[in-house]
Amino acid sequence: MEKIPVRQRIDNFKKFYKMELEDGPLVGFFLETYFPLKRYRGASTIPDDIISPKDIRVEEFREDYERLFRLHEDTGGDFIWTATPFWGLPWMEAIIGCDVYADHKTGSTRSVPPEDFMDEEDIREFDPKNPWVEKVGEFLSMLTETSHGRYPLGTTLMRGISDLLSALYGNPDFIYKLVEERDRQKEIAKKLTSIWIEFARYQIKRIPEFYGGVGAFFYNLWMPGKGTMLQEDASAMLSPKLFGEVIYPCICDIIKEFDSTVIHLHPSMYIPVEYLENTELSAVELHIDFGGPRAEELCPYYKKIIAKKPLIIWGDIREEDFDFIERNLDREGLALLPVVKGKNEAEDIWKRFKS
Repeated sequence: MEKIPVRQRIDNFKKFYKMELEDGPLVGFFLETYFPLKRYRGASTIPDDIISPKDIRVEEFREDYERLFRLHEDTGGDFIWTATPFWGLPWMEAIIGCDVYADHKTGSTRSVPPEDFMDEEDIREFDPKNPWVEKVGEFLSMLTETSHGRYPLGTTLMRGISDLLSALYGNPDFIYKLVEERDRQKEIAKKLTSIWIEFARYQIKRIPEFYGGVGAFFYNLWMPGKGTMLQEDASAMLSPKLFGEVIYPCICDIIKEFDSTVIHLHPSMYIPVEYLENTELSAVELHIDFGGPRAEELCPYYKKIIAKKPLIIWGDIREEDFDFIERNLDREGLALLPVVKGKNEAEDIWKRFKS
């Protein structure tokens, strides 16, 4: 496929956010494994156990960013490759006091609840001198130098408030806490929201402007102004009432602090579309997971989202999903980011939507 100039891709993203695309949906491609310890070769130096910021050698990752940028550009598409501090770590969880473990067998990392966590006072305040925060700053300095303005930078993986409550208490214990101690958990959620916002601000201050905006981790989006990505995976386990009373106000507080905010959700037990469709979110990303519901099953949610917000679909998008999406979803505010095995598969998908 023909390589699209960056300026044209930026213009297409602007149309996407306005839901004014004219030539079909935005189409991009995700190649190679999405398990971060396997995707980034620099992560091979991270110990296979509990880890600290000192175990993360930023310079070891430099070539990964160049390699992944070249792979993305060689494949083509509408999306814009974005470099962020290594998104394979639970940065927010580490900042609030959770221990972090690496598992090279699975290719992922995880956090464990702090042993001494009891109440709001036990949550660390945001501190730019926190070694985990400083490590993110170190990544951003390296990436600014390496990018030379060729691609945007973005904020790293930042799990949202429901995810952080789950990290502090464990799963499903955090749900019991929300049910039994609603008011207390609201106060804890407010503090977590403040830390989240401060950490995002810390990064955005260190991210160079790219055509009037920034990039988005993992999804290779361009976002106008000073933007960030939010995810609320653990919200899928909540009731609409719990989500509305505790998590929704926090999301609204985050959204109003930034020029643009895109939220990632998993298609699971509960998808809070009825709340999110009425926010100032810039877009909503809802996966098609491997082994999860297909596009036809998710269509009611997709239609509710795209009636009011731009919709991004990432993941295991199969032939039957593409067929269904083509027939049933409006394209003016739609972006597709399928996981593909190679350039030939990407070319076939591109021709389907762009010819």
